[in-house]
Amino acid sequence: MDEEVQLKNIKEFLQNYNKITDDCFSQCVYTLSQSRLTGEEALCASNCVQKSKFVDQKCMQAFIEHQQQSMQKFIEDSSQKQAEQEAAVVDSNISDTENKEIVQQESTE
Repeated sequence: MDEEVQLKNIKEFLQNYNKITDDCFSQCVYTLSQSRLTGEEALCASNCVQKSKFVDQKCMQAFIEHQQQSMQKFIEDSSQKQAEQEAAVVDSNISDTENKEIVQQESTE
């Protein structure tokens, strides 16, 4: 199982890396006749990668916050449902006790 998770993580990383590389190359590289990037192309590519990393971090941060809020709401809802179920059991036990007392009173009369 751990190996599957690791492979999935590697695959996701490589897909993200390839997407960033493709996007930044498409936006920044204008001259294919030279073996090196021009200064402008290198700066553009560097900025593009930095922006991509920043956006990725912000998205991950928002996702984590959302997950934490969802988990907190789930815990609160579960606690409330459990409290309601426990209250229903107590009410049921009280009703059973009252019914038994009524039956006992009727049988003694």
